[in-house]
Amino acid sequence: MRFLIAAATALCLALPAYAETEAEAREARVAVAKDYVEATMKDMDIQDFIRQLWTPMIQQMANNRQPMSPEQISQIETLFSQELTEPLTNVMLQQDEIMADLMTLEELTALRDFYMSEHGRAVMRKMPQLAQVQQPMISAVLQKAMPVMMPKIEAITVPADAK
Repeated sequence: MRFLIAAATALCLALPAYAETEAEAREARVAVAKDYVEATMKDMDIQDFIRQLWTPMIQQMANNRQPMSPEQISQIETLFSQELTEPLTNVMLQQDEIMADLMTLEELTALRDFYMSEHGRAVMRKMPQLAQVQQPMISAVLQKAMPVMMPKIEAITVPADAK
């Protein structure tokens, strides 16, 4: 019986120490993630990022014979910029907490150090361009696949007795 009491006491005493250690470990991960996020935000052109959101819409409209005038395109750019700059910036600034929850300290440190290196920063600065080039290809794949997939999705989602 004394053994059980001693074991229970030891466990109770160890739990706060573990909790404190885990809190400190998370704090360390957040600090490294914050370093990374701050560095990337300094390099990020949020307007270029937003432009990548609305440009495919304009291209799709032109492909569907709904070309837009330069004035209309300018108005759309202004609208997207006004509506999305602040909320998207806030989302990007919240990455540190999410990253700290998803990654280990070693992973975050490696990511930060990679980004801070000459070649790492150069590579990461080019990633939006890569995404921009790939986006039309991804859209084309989806456009081709959706007519085949939609009947299958409907078969999955519509109950048999509703058909």
